[in-house]
Amino acid sequence: MKKGFVSAICIVLLGFLPSCKGPFVPIEKGANAQPLQHTQRIVILDKQVRNALLYSNSVQKRLSGGQILVQANFQNRFSDGDIWAETKIEFLDENNMLVDQTEWVNTYFPAWEVTMIQGNSISANAVRHVILLKNLRTRTGRVPDSFGFIFEVPWFPSVLPK
Repeated sequence: MKKGFVSAICIVLLGFLPSCKGPFVPIEKGANAQPLQHTQRIVILDKQVRNALLYSNSVQKRLSGGQILVQANFQNRFSDGDIWAETKIEFLDENNMLVDQTEWVNTYFPAWEVTMIQGNSISANAVRHVILLKNLRTRTGRVPDSFGFIFEVPWFPSVLPK
C-alpha cells in the first residue's frame, strides 16, 4: 500500500517538474528586447567584478583622424588586497553594430587605488563604446568575498585614504 502511494506521489511530482522554472532558466526576451551592449556603457560579465570595482568616471574623445579614444577609471574597493580583472572595449556605430574592439587585457587594480582603462577605435565609423569586465581574481587566484555593486555616485566623488 505504501509503495503504491509513494509511486503515485512521485508520478504527480514528475508531472509538475516541466512547469517549474528554477533559478537558472534563461531570460526570455520580449519582442523589443536588446542586448546589454546596446543600452549600457559598462557590461559586467561576472558577479564578483561588480562587487569589487567602483566606477569613477569615463571620457570619450574624438581624435583628429575620426577615431574614438576612451578613458575610464575604476577604483578597487578593497583596502587590503590587489585584484586583477580582464577588460575589453567594444566600439559601436550608430546602428549598434560592432565596428572595432580591443583584445581582452589583464588589468591590475592595486588596493584602494584608481586605475584607468584606455583604448581607441581604429575605424572612424565608431560612435560610442561599451566597456566589458570579467574574471576577477586576487594574487592567489581566489575571488575575494565582497558585497555591494559597481555604481556611480554623481554627487560625491570617490575619496582615497591619505
